[in-house]
Amino acid sequence: MEMFDEVSKVTVQPDDKVETKKLISDEQTIREMNAKELEDALAEFMREWRTWSEMRPECATDYGRPGIIWWRNLQCLALAESRFKEAFIQGDRSPRSAQQFQRFKLKMIAGKRYRTDA
Repeated sequence: MEMFDEVSKVTVQPDDKVETKKLISDEQTIREMNAKELEDALAEFMREWRTWSEMRPECATDYGRPGIIWWRNLQCLALAESRFKEAFIQGDRSPRSAQQFQRFKLKMIAGKRYRTDA
């Protein structure tokens, strides 16, 4: 029972530095996640758009009809556009946000810079 009878004292010196991690708010974390998702969705959409628009004519047709490769690339483009739209509008289903998304999408396809109307 002697080992429980010992008393030890610990002191902390005031000049000891404790490194703390910078705290960020939940809103800032969500904004950063949304920005990253939008960036990834835009990159995926542009990659699929280039793939679909640069498709060779012989791959696109089977006996004068759209071939399976054309349909698969079109499906990939549609899925990429859907992800891009969701990341862009973030749940705002108003006609104004849909118009703004359409303008932004067309400018990205055309290779123009997007400027905000401020």
